[in-house]
Amino acid sequence: MKLISLLDQLAAAPATTATPRRALLQHLGRAAVAALPLAAALPAAASTNDTAYDALTQLLLLERLQLAFYTRALAVPGLIPTAQTADFQRLRTHQEQHVTFLTQALQGAGSLVPALPAFDFSGRRRVASNPELFPNVLSDYDAFLALAQQLEDLGVRLYKTHAFAVVNDLQLTLAVLRLHPVEAQHSAHVRGLRRGRGVVVENWPSDSDAAITRPAAAQILTTAATGGEENILQYQTPGKPIVFSDFLLIRDNTAIHDSALPEAFDEPVNSAIAQAALNLFF
Repeated sequence: MKLISLLDQLAAAPATTATPRRALLQHLGRAAVAALPLAAALPAAASTNDTAYDALTQLLLLERLQLAFYTRALAVPGLIPTAQTADFQRLRTHQEQHVTFLTQALQGAGSLVPALPAFDFSGRRRVASNPELFPNVLSDYDAFLALAQQLEDLGVRLYKTHAFAVVNDLQLTLAVLRLHPVEAQHSAHVRGLRRGRGVVVENWPSDSDAAITRPAAAQILTTAATGGEENILQYQTPGKPIVFSDFLLIRDNTAIHDSALPEAFDEPVNSAIAQAALNLFF
């Protein structure tokens, strides 16, 4: 698919050169130099604070996870078919760009950049006696695609959630909003690849998608990736729902009835649920 190549310029967030260090520190909402990395500061069940620092460090963790996943998968001979190798190389490049941008944003504010975790994509969290939650994801292409889809779906939701945490800094806001559709295109692309292999799945989270079966201990990833996406009630203003049966009228005054209309709205994800899902991998 050539569509993914159109994302290359969009994927690279603008450099943060215009924001003064003192102003950005203020916008981050905490004494950034003394702040702990998100993974170290919070146990798996804890909730994050709605600050820009928490937002950027959680997004950085997500991007590092995706980057490591694609890097390892591309290093396994024969795992990714030749026809799709260039696509996943491009996706990996996008994740590299995102990691670089988020790291530089934190460094430019004088904030502590969390240490890079040692990721374990089996879900055993580097303990051999733990059960394997994600078997064969680096040896079976279909298992790899299923996990890639969930990580990309989670990325779309997490960027939507955290875009509001950086609104005091225009440059960061524009960058986060610029990265959000890149994650959405990644998700759609991976979903399209799975559909091409016979999986019942739309290009967006849909009730018609075939379920990805996970052990109970890994169910939090499914919840984080698509839990709540079944919601079809959206609001124009508080208390005033969008009536999709009256949406997008055509010239003969006949409404378009399409379940894809309410499904087209991305749902945010609770940051604590997202963190619990990310914690499965380190």
